[in-house]
Amino acid sequence: MRELPESGVGMVCLPGLEAFIEAAHDLIDVIEIEPQPLWFKSAAAGVPYAVNGAALAQLCADPHPKLVHGVGFPVGGSVAPEPDQVALFVDVIEALDASWASEHLSFSRVDGAGGVFNTGFLLPPLQSAHTVALAAANIRALSRQLPVPFAFETGVNYLRPVPGEMSDGAFFGAIAEEADCAILLDLHNLWCNERNGRQGVLAALDDMPLERVCEVHLAGGDYLDGYYLDAHSGLVPPELMQLAQAVLPRLPNVKALIFEIVPAYMPARDIAQGQLTAQLLDLRRLWDSRKKTLQVACAPRATGCPPAPCATALPSPVEWERALAARVLERDPDAPFAPIFDADNGVAVLRQLVAAVRSGTVVDSMTLSYRLIVLSLGEPAFLSLLRAFWKTRPPEPFATEEALNFAEFLRAQALPIPHLGEVLAFELASHQVRMYAQRKTVRFTCSPLPLLMALRHARMPDFADHGEFALTIEPQGR
Repeated sequence: MRELPESGVGMVCLPGLEAFIEAAHDLIDVIEIEPQPLWFKSAAAGVPYAVNGAALAQLCADPHPKLVHGVGFPVGGSVAPEPDQVALFVDVIEALDASWASEHLSFSRVDGAGGVFNTGFLLPPLQSAHTVALAAANIRALSRQLPVPFAFETGVNYLRPVPGEMSDGAFFGAIAEEADCAILLDLHNLWCNERNGRQGVLAALDDMPLERVCEVHLAGGDYLDGYYLDAHSGLVPPELMQLAQAVLPRLPNVKALIFEIVPAYMPARDIAQGQLTAQLLDLRRLWDSRKKTLQVACAPRATGCPPAPCATALPSPVEWERALAARVLERDPDAPFAPIFDADNGVAVLRQLVAAVRSGTVVDSMTLSYRLIVLSLGEPAFLSLLRAFWKTRPPEPFATEEALNFAEFLRAQALPIPHLGEVLAFELASHQVRMYAQRKTVRFTCSPLPLLMALRHARMPDFADHGEFALTIEPQGR
């Protein structure tokens, strides 16, 4: 950890933040890239996944030093990442010349009775000795393939602790030691855990090898049904900033302090760019004050005792993953061990978060189709269609695949909405043109431009004309 370059204060670089990052260049030392949104399933033979070369080139051109933070194959589960995705991860790391890379200590793929499926959200693993060994093996295997050091992110967990589980801090610490890797300390995640009834932040830190922390994340959150969420929905709360001021001097090898925010929340929360600038200034003061109060030695970790045996044996990591996914996705009501989650309100929170991600993916990917359905049948009818669709298919990690599956589902419903199939075809074709840079032609039975322009302005089209029309979509720049 000591040999990593000191990167300083930065922020996550998501679509919609580029202009601010450029304008606040002097306040930002480093940017963190989530690579999975840059790639997509490929139609080329022998190439399962491809990267959006134009988007990657724009990031490469940014003069800031860069870190890579994966969101596609977390290291806390029993299903190994796809080798082709790992290869693309390596390509992005090398293209961006990242100093180190990180991923989440969660799981998002489950090997169920019908094969491997995606959960649609990062889910917390069981905190047991078996999972420690599994996650450490995953990290060692991934690290061997990476050209840079690897760190796992300390995860958020909305579930109540299960009797016999390791504490949050002991779990993180055991994995870091066994895998011999770095830690991305997400203080907002730990703060969420504390506020939702899990181990306190300072107690968790006492159980962790803090000399392994190379990066710290800070963010703002939101509430849902009494739970405080790691939503990245605003500025860092003052209480968390005070906590960070006490924690940072305990991290002798921390190299970066990253602020996370989802840009879509800025207009919704009336967060102006000036407030983001002030936030970065606060983080820079926090970073500078750390250097003046740095503790050379970490606080001694409590050795403690292993968790006491539970009257009911803990499930294996695989059984835990299947059971939690069964309850969150409402797929397999008879899954073994699933009843242990029935009294946990955190499952309902995870279920809502998966639903929010899936519905947001469809609406963002197929905005015109969504508007045509809502204008024709109403919002409740659209939500009913979504819920019915979710029962037929598990989530897809790629937005275009989720959109394609939903389009197939809608076509099978034979909805009484004029030109819906044509609008669906247009939006799917638009995605394909952006991904593959190849022109597509879509057939219409009405004049397409008035139809599409009305939907862009959220107005019901008049469907006045009829005939045979064709609309060709060209790749950008041609």
